[in-house]
Amino acid sequence: MSETGQKFDLPQMKAYFEEMIPQIRLISDLTLSESDFKSLGSKLKSAFDFTGKKEEIDEIMLCYLVYWVYALLYWDEESGIHDELTDYCAGLPQYQLRHHFEMLLDVFADYNIDKFGYQNSNIEELILMIIARHAGIPNDEKYQVFELIDDYRNQDVSVETMVNYIYANLPYKSRYIFSMLDDRSRQDIIWEIRFLMADVCSKVYDREGLIKKYPNTSISLIDYCIFWQEGKQLLDQAP
Repeated sequence: MSETGQKFDLPQMKAYFEEMIPQIRLISDLTLSESDFKSLGSKLKSAFDFTGKKEEIDEIMLCYLVYWVYALLYWDEESGIHDELTDYCAGLPQYQLRHHFEMLLDVFADYNIDKFGYQNSNIEELILMIIARHAGIPNDEKYQVFELIDDYRNQDVSVETMVNYIYANLPYKSRYIFSMLDDRSRQDIIWEIRFLMADVCSKVYDREGLIKKYPNTSISLIDYCIFWQEGKQLLDQAP
């Protein structure tokens, strides 16, 4: 989308997301700039303020889902996850929040968006886990995560030891995202990145081969891993 998000209204944003969803794996693979994200939040808040009918709210729930994924990616440690829309939602009655969660769950089914097989009787916990998986590792923290995992790639330690150390030392946004997941999901993500890094370093697969071998991995993560390895190789070759 354009860097000038104010040029887009919610129907246009929704149309863009509908066009892109079938082409991506994780919602964080969408191209959504920080300015577009902020514009999306302000437009959603206005829509909720003036929308009373369930049918009208249903029409904007895909935008709402995208917003919450990117809310995990665009925040800083000083201000936290704090903006006009999150403040608005924090003030909603519990029954209304639950209704929002139920409608978000419907969006995953309506657009065939991956729920990673998660099941939970607590709908809020379920939605937060799925959203966290779709957020993944923020772009500005991917290299730090690769370095953390790289330190453990050749060490003879248990998976549990490796995962616990990496989780404890993740950059703050990634650590917050991982805190919304269960232990098994954290292990699966770290283990998959570890294997991806090994394949990238071995250069047995090109980009298309890696995308095919890791069908459930974010394409953005694969690309950043390739860039990270190329940069690491240049540093190793430097005099």
